[in-house]
Amino acid sequence: MSDKEILELFFQKDENALAALEEQYKNYCTAIAEKILGDREDAEECWNDVLQKAWNAIPTAKPENLRLWLGKIARNSALTMLEAEKAKKRDGGIKLQLDELSECIPAPLFEYEADKIALRDFMNGFVKKLPDEQRRIFVRRYWFCEGVAEIAKSIGSTENRVSLILFRIRKRLKKELLKEGFDL
Repeated sequence: MSDKEILELFFQKDENALAALEEQYKNYCTAIAEKILGDREDAEECWNDVLQKAWNAIPTAKPENLRLWLGKIARNSALTMLEAEKAKKRDGGIKLQLDELSECIPAPLFEYEADKIALRDFMNGFVKKLPDEQRRIFVRRYWFCEGVAEIAKSIGSTENRVSLILFRIRKRLKKELLKEGFDL
């Protein structure tokens, strides 16, 4: 079933939309959540959140790219769950990636919505300007929370090379953030 057909079922509030969504996007969304959370059962719980949020948001949301929209919901749901379980230390998970970026991205996060929007717009532009391979590595590491070894294997490279690329990107990111006037 196409995304357009699935969305049409949502617009009609037809419960078959949920089954169609599950058939096409469950594996994708749970994989994102599992990489963040490090636990399959928690990822399944995130999938249930994705279904509920999609049901409540569509037709108001009218996503242009259903796959990316659902992936974002899964990622945000997993991050929310991770935050709720902060006291438990997970095996690596996204904590490592956030620690890597902490030297670049201002912490605590901005107080004002305008500052958050400015940072988001800056990051989108920064990532778009990266060469293709660097952009893929950066997104896989910090959006999809993949490990360095996993990225290296998938692109046919060494872990050291991927780590070095990420280090250089973070260094460039920090430099450009400072140049743009963001307080680190």
